[in-house]
Amino acid sequence: MTEKYKDASAPRGATFYRETKQKAPLALNILIWVITGIIISIILTNVKPYEIIATRYLAGISYSSITEFISNIWVIGAIFSLLLRFANFGLGFLLWAFIQILEIIPMELLGHERFLDRNISRGAKNPYSDSKSDSWEVKLAKKLRNSLSTEVLRFLIILGVCVYVVDFFACLTVFPPVQGGGDIWKLFDVIQYQQFSQIDWGNILRAATTVGAVQFLLKLRKIIVQIINDLSE
Repeated sequence: MTEKYKDASAPRGATFYRETKQKAPLALNILIWVITGIIISIILTNVKPYEIIATRYLAGISYSSITEFISNIWVIGAIFSLLLRFANFGLGFLLWAFIQILEIIPMELLGHERFLDRNISRGAKNPYSDSKSDSWEVKLAKKLRNSLSTEVLRFLIILGVCVYVVDFFACLTVFPPVQGGGDIWKLFDVIQYQQFSQIDWGNILRAATTVGAVQFLLKLRKIIVQIINDLSE
């Protein structure tokens, strides 16, 4: 977009034009803040499964008699119990953050042009080709050597799939997959005996939505920020 402007040192009647920057629509900037708020809300919800896992883990630890004695003291015991609850949330949050980072890393790298370009060019340069005269040991060695060029991509894909599965199973601790309650092991029993009517498909959908919500919203936020930057240039 251009606009007219006057130059005091220019001859009379001369008209000059210059490029002006357009501001991104206000709705997009508001949407960024809305998405950020939703992400924070979902994060607080998503920590719950890992807090439950942390609570079950810490509950199995045998504390010393001194710890039990402190817990029974009137005021100090209440504060100490509060700290233990905070430890449950803290450990749960760390577990959640670890899983989320492992989910985000493949998504970010597999959407990075420079990273993909380098891996594609590296994968296209397989230094060894098969020969009929090669023994099976040499053929295997060549395949292993050639596969090293795509090792990072392969690892990222496998990591992404495995971590999403773990996260989904963790969410099922909050959303029981079987009607009337039950953990993932009961779900396996239901599937084994083909009692599909007992599956709580609503909770299955909630767990699946919970797993992908943060990544989807982060990706959406990134795209909107890119649109705003493009409009502002």
